[in-house]
This record gives sequence, C-alpha cells and structure tokens, in this order.
Amino acid sequence: MSEHWSTVDLPPAAQFGAWREVIVDAHLAWDIPGIRCESFPAYMRQLRVGELRITDCTASARVKGSRRAPQIARDDNTYLNVVMVAEGSERLSFGPNGSSDIELQAGMFTLWDSTQPMAFATSDRLRQLSLIVPEAQLLRRIPRVRDLVGRPIDGHQGAAGLFVDHLMALVHRLPQVTPSARPTVLDSALDLLAVCLGQHPALPAPSLRLMLQERVRAYIEEHLTDAALDVASIAGHFRMTERNVHKLFEGSGETVCGHIRARRLAMCRRDLESPLLAARQVTEIAGHWGFDDPSQFSKCFRAAFGMSASECRRQALSLAQEHQTSVSP
Repeated sequence: MSEHWSTVDLPPAAQFGAWREVIVDAHLAWDIPGIRCESFPAYMRQLRVGELRITDCTASARVKGSRRAPQIARDDNTYLNVVMVAEGSERLSFGPNGSSDIELQAGMFTLWDSTQPMAFATSDRLRQLSLIVPEAQLLRRIPRVRDLVGRPIDGHQGAAGLFVDHLMALVHRLPQVTPSARPTVLDSALDLLAVCLGQHPALPAPSLRLMLQERVRAYIEEHLTDAALDVASIAGHFRMTERNVHKLFEGSGETVCGHIRARRLAMCRRDLESPLLAARQVTEIAGHWGFDDPSQFSKCFRAAFGMSASECRRQALSLAQEHQTSVSP
C-alpha cells in the first residue's frame, strides 16, 4: 500500500489534529499533546509492504510525543525501527525516565525499540524518514542489534552514508516498483542496514556462544537450497553434537528446524511473487528451496501464510497487473 497525505486541503484549524492521527496510524501508537498554532502545513508519504513500513513526514512547528505502557500495549507486533532526520533536528529520550537522550541533526539516524518507552521533541521544522521493521527481520541479520538502540549514527559517510542515500531513494522510487518486487528491494535495504550497523564501534564484541550462533545462521542461509540441510549436517560441519546445535537456539524463540523451515518458506514466497519466475511451477520453486515433498510444502506454506502457494502467486500477479495498468499512459 502506498499513499501520499497532505494538510493542504484542510482548514488551518484542523490541520494539526489530522496530522497527529495520520502520524500515529503510520508510526505505531504515540501520545502527542495538542499545540497552539493557527495552521500546521505538513505532509506524509508512506508505503507498506507486509508488516514493513517506510514513511516520510514533516512537521512545521515544535511537537512533542511519547510512548509509554498504554501506547506500547496497543502494538500487535514487536518492531525495531530506524528514524532518520532529513531536515531540522529532533531530540529523542529513551527509557521510562528519559535517562538516555540524543539529538539527531540532519543526516543522522538511530534505532528505537517498540517495546521500550521513549519520547521525542522536534525543532521548529522537521522532515523525518522512518523504516519500521518487524524485529525478526533485523535480529536474523544482526542478533545484537538491540545494543545499538538509541545510539546516534552519522549518515554522512561510509556504509551509514550509503544507507541514508538508499533510504532517501526508496521513499521516491519504491512506489514505482511493481508490488511483487518490493519485498526483494526491501530485503536488500535491510541487508545494507545490517552492514552499516555491524560496523558501528559501539556494538559490543559478541560472546563465543553468540558468535557461533551467527556462524550457524549464516551457514543455514548459504545452504537453504540443499535438501539435506538439517541439524545433523550442521552439527557435522561445525563438529558439534546435535544437542549443542539445538542449545544454540535456546532462548531465541525458535528451534533450528523451525528457523530453516521459516527461511525456506520466505524464499519460496519471494519467488512465487516474482513476475520474472511466473513460468516456474510451484513444485519446482519448492524443490529448489529444499522441499522434496509437495504435500508437506503445501501444509507448511498454508500454515505460515494463511493461503496456498497458488493463491499467493495469483494474488501477487494480480497486484502487479493492477500496478502496471495504473502507471501506463
């Protein structure tokens, strides 16, 4: 879903209230007190791809807001999010008492955790971009990412600069990409973000257990197409017992087999939704990603996504056709 909203057609007295509603809808629940203003010219663009969101919004006066227990309780998922200041500045406070705070100037960004209290205060004029990401998508790429929540990151150079440039381009270009290709584009954006965050000097050195878990996850990612990938093959590669492989994933919220299955299903769905692979049979795609039993694949896919693989493909191709029609002269 892509939409562009503006206060331009609203009565001046109604502009701030309408902006506040749109901001809360796009950025999870926030408590944003009213302000005194004759008008509040502002806009917001947002694009949603599954549970992932990209937003580009402005504020034309000083605004404050906070997320406390009542707002956090309204979320239906857990997110780790990027907030980047494109123009102006913004002060962010983290923790129940605002014990940690930072100020972001133009070109800087940080991460915030939807499960933790925080507050913001904007400058007179602000343009802010946000990338709202289900936590699993970042934790899979960089398990220690929560150690960087609230750390200011300078996006003027290096990998951070590449990410900022990419995020700015995504806001303008992603709506032009066919809906079925957007998840792949955003996967690349998250990979770039992971490279950027992984180089941050504030990231603590991982424990030996966590280092090994990251290596196992990387090995799994590289061998998803191997139908023989299982706990035994992983144990053999790393010269561990199968019991110790299982123990590596304790406390992560998923088992080794569950992780392998979830990643294979995600790659199957990506390929099924790609117009470039529309000629490939469902069973061929499933087999490529390690599902030898079509019946078992069908059950797993429906359990994960609430629809059959064929329905998923038809839905994606229909959206792509609608998009093509809407952009055709």
